[in-house]
Amino acid sequence: MKKLFVLALFVLGMYNASAFAMAQEIILTEMYSVLPYDDPGIEDGGGRPDPTQIRAFIDGNQLSIGANTDAPAYVEVIDQETGEVVVEEDFVDETEASINRSGSYIVQIYSGNTIMTGEFEVR
Repeated sequence: MKKLFVLALFVLGMYNASAFAMAQEIILTEMYSVLPYDDPGIEDGGGRPDPTQIRAFIDGNQLSIGANTDAPAYVEVIDQETGEVVVEEDFVDETEASINRSGSYIVQIYSGNTIMTGEFEVR
């Protein structure tokens, strides 16, 4: 009986956790760069930063972006339905923005000679 109670609490906890908007990572891909991240000539810390240093997350309607590249960055968020730019901002290291309407969006992050892009939805 005790095991069944513990299992029930575990399952209940999983459902409650999904009820709260948990941040979801936006998959970013390299759209353009002078040197690709996987260039074999990049060794011993020289050259371009690791692509995992640029990350984006969506939590409900809150967009969080981190660009740990030691360089200024710029983010642009485009509504896929209307083509309207809903966020455009210069930042260093990290930034946050609220997306006011539900829908599908494209995020583009520019840092140095690199553009990372991804798609996400706001519900």
